[in-house]
Amino acid sequence: MAVGVFRCTIVVVIAVVAFQKSILTVQGDCMLDVNNYPWSPGLAGCLKYNLSALANPEGFRITDESNNGTIYYVNVCGNIQTSGLPKLCQSNPPAPAYQFWENVQCPYLGLLANVSVYPVDPGNSSAGVRVVYHNGANLTGDQYADGRIDYGNVGIGDPVQGKRIRQDSAVGDGPSARAVIIDIVCDPSAGVGQPERAYEWPLLTYRIKWRSAHGCPVTTTAAACPAPPFEANWRNLAFRPRPSWYDDVKFGIFLHWGLFSVPSFMNEWYWEMLVSGVPDVVNFHNRVYGCSGIMPDKFPCTGEEFKYNDFPKLFHAELFDADAWATLFKNAGAKYVVLTSKHHEGWCNFPSKQHWNWNSMDVGPHRDLVGELTDSVRAAGLHMGLYHSLREWYNPLFLEDNANNCTDPKFVDEILLPTLKDITNRYKPEVIWADGASGDNPCSRDSTKYWKAPEFISWLYNESPVNRSVLVNARWGTNSGGDYYTGSDRYSPGKIVPQKWESCYTVQHGSWGFDRTEDIAMYWNTTFLVHQLVETVSCNGNLLLNVGPTADGRIVPAFEERLLQMGDWLKVNGDSIYGTKPWHFQNDTMQERLWYTQSKTTGEVYAISFDWPAVGEDGKPGDVVLTQVKDAPTSVSVSMFGVDGTLASHQAADGFHITVPAIDATRMPCQHAWVFALTGMN
Repeated sequence: MAVGVFRCTIVVVIAVVAFQKSILTVQGDCMLDVNNYPWSPGLAGCLKYNLSALANPEGFRITDESNNGTIYYVNVCGNIQTSGLPKLCQSNPPAPAYQFWENVQCPYLGLLANVSVYPVDPGNSSAGVRVVYHNGANLTGDQYADGRIDYGNVGIGDPVQGKRIRQDSAVGDGPSARAVIIDIVCDPSAGVGQPERAYEWPLLTYRIKWRSAHGCPVTTTAAACPAPPFEANWRNLAFRPRPSWYDDVKFGIFLHWGLFSVPSFMNEWYWEMLVSGVPDVVNFHNRVYGCSGIMPDKFPCTGEEFKYNDFPKLFHAELFDADAWATLFKNAGAKYVVLTSKHHEGWCNFPSKQHWNWNSMDVGPHRDLVGELTDSVRAAGLHMGLYHSLREWYNPLFLEDNANNCTDPKFVDEILLPTLKDITNRYKPEVIWADGASGDNPCSRDSTKYWKAPEFISWLYNESPVNRSVLVNARWGTNSGGDYYTGSDRYSPGKIVPQKWESCYTVQHGSWGFDRTEDIAMYWNTTFLVHQLVETVSCNGNLLLNVGPTADGRIVPAFEERLLQMGDWLKVNGDSIYGTKPWHFQNDTMQERLWYTQSKTTGEVYAISFDWPAVGEDGKPGDVVLTQVKDAPTSVSVSMFGVDGTLASHQAADGFHITVPAIDATRMPCQHAWVFALTGMN
C-alpha cells in the first residue's frame, strides 16, 4: 500500500502466538484491532483502539532539545498534508513524518510503503500499541561508506524494490528513513498527550513515544486476529517491542563457569592461551597438571601427558548447591541471572547431543548444571538467562567452515542452531546472551550470512515457548541487531545512551572466570560496585555483575561479601533503582558524584549522592546541593531513604539545597551512597 493514498483509518491484526507484523488497511476511522494474547488477565479476542483523536493531517510538532532543537512532524494515522508543514518541507512528497532543521533541510521520513502494528509490551496487549511505518522487508539494505542506508527515491505509489539511488544532500532531499516507530502507551490520565522524540537505533530508525489515554483499548471482541510472523532479517526483527520486565529489573548476576574453572589460572581463555604458547600458562600447566605437548622444543616437559581435553575428570562440582546460589543472588538484590551454558571452549554445562562426551552430563560432574540452577533461580522468583558462545575454538566443523570461506556452514547448521533451539525448548531462558561471533576468517563474523542469527531469532520471537518474554543481546556478529545494546566488556559510557543497554562488569579486575591467582586487591570493593550500578541505571542501562564460581561449585567469600553488601544497600535504596527511568539530567554538573533517577510510576525524582556532606564547625553536616535544579516548585518535599520524616530544603541561586540531618555513624541507614527522594518535582 502506497503512503500517498493514506486516508485516516487503520484496521490492524496481530497473531495470537506472537506480536507480529500486519499491514494496515485504509477504511474510514482511525481504529486498530489488535489481537489480545491469552495470557493477558481478563481479556480475550481482539482489543480495539480508537486513535481518531491522534489523527492530525497537519502533524504533531515535536522539538528534540537533546538533538540541537531538531523538529519533527508526526501523524500516526497517515500522511501529513504538505500545506500544514513549514515552507521548507512543502516540496517533499506526503509522508507520515518529517524531520526539520531551520533553514537547512527538511527530509521526509519515508517513502514508507508499509505499516505494521504490535503491542507496546509483548506480555500485556492492553499496555498500548506500536505503529511502525517502514520500507518493507524486501529491501537490499545497501549502505554507503558512512553507514547511511538509502532505499531510493521512487515516486508515490511506486513499489519500493530496494534499488539504491544515491541522493546528494540537497535541500529537501536525502536518504529515506528505514522506519518511524510510534509507541502509543496507555495512560488513562494523559488525555490526547503529546508525542516525544525517543531515540534512533538501529541506524535511520526514528522512534517516537506518546503517552495517551487513546493508547488504552476501548473494547474487546471474541474474534481472533491472525497475522504473518516476524521475518528472518534484522530490519523486521527491530520492530519487535522489548518485553517490559527487563527495563524494570536493572540488576543481574553473570556467571562464567566451565572447564576453565579447573585451572582457574589467569582467565577463561586458558585453553586458547595454552595452545598459543603463552609462557606463563604453558609452564603452569606442565608443572601442575602434566605435559601439555605444546611447543615441546620451547617448553620441554617430562612426565605424564595431560591435555586440556583431560580437564573434565577434574571438574566435579561436588559442592554445587543450586538453591544456595539462588538464595545468594536474591539476597544480593539481583532480579535476573545469566549462566554460561557454553563458552568458547565448546564445553556445555548441560546434556547436549551435539557435544557428545564434552558436556557436564556425559563426563565430569555427571549433572545438568544449567537445569539445576534454572529450577532454583525460578523458584527464588528471579528471571533466568543463558550465555551461549557462538564459536567453538577447536571444533573441527568450525575450523572447516573458516577454511572453506564459510561456503558450507556445517558448524552453524549442524551444531549451533540445533543447540540453541534445544536449550530454548528445554530451559526456556528469558535472556539469550550471544558472544564470540568471530573466527580466523572474516566471513565467520557476519551475523546473517554465516551465523544465521536472524533465522534463529525469528523462530525465537515467533514459535519458541518464550516468545513473549525472551530478549537477545546484540553480539551476534557484524551488523547485529538485538533487544538491547551490550557494547564492549565493562561498558560504562558515563552519559545517557538512548537505546536500552547493559553493562557486563566483573568483580575481579582481570577475569570473568574465577582466577585463584588474584589477591583481594584485585577485587572491586562494594562502594565501587554500588556506584557502578547507580551510574548505569541513571544512564538507561542494566548492570550484569559477573562472579566466577570454582570448579567444585563454590562462590568464594570475596564474591559473596560484595553481593550481600550490595543487597543490604538495595534493601534500603532499591526504589531508586528498580522500576526507574532516566531523569532529565543524569549527573549533577558541579556535584559529579551525584546521580539522578526517576520512578516510572510515581514520578518521584531520586538524587543519589556518593558523598556524605562534610561536617561543619557546628557539628552538623552541610547541605546537599542539586545544581541542576534551578526552579523547583515550592511544593516539593524531600525525604531520605532509611530516615524518618521530611528534610528541610530550599531553592537558591546555586541550586536546590537539601539540609541533611546529623546522624550518628552507628545509625546510618546504609553505606556507599545516600538517596534523597524529591516528591512533586517537575
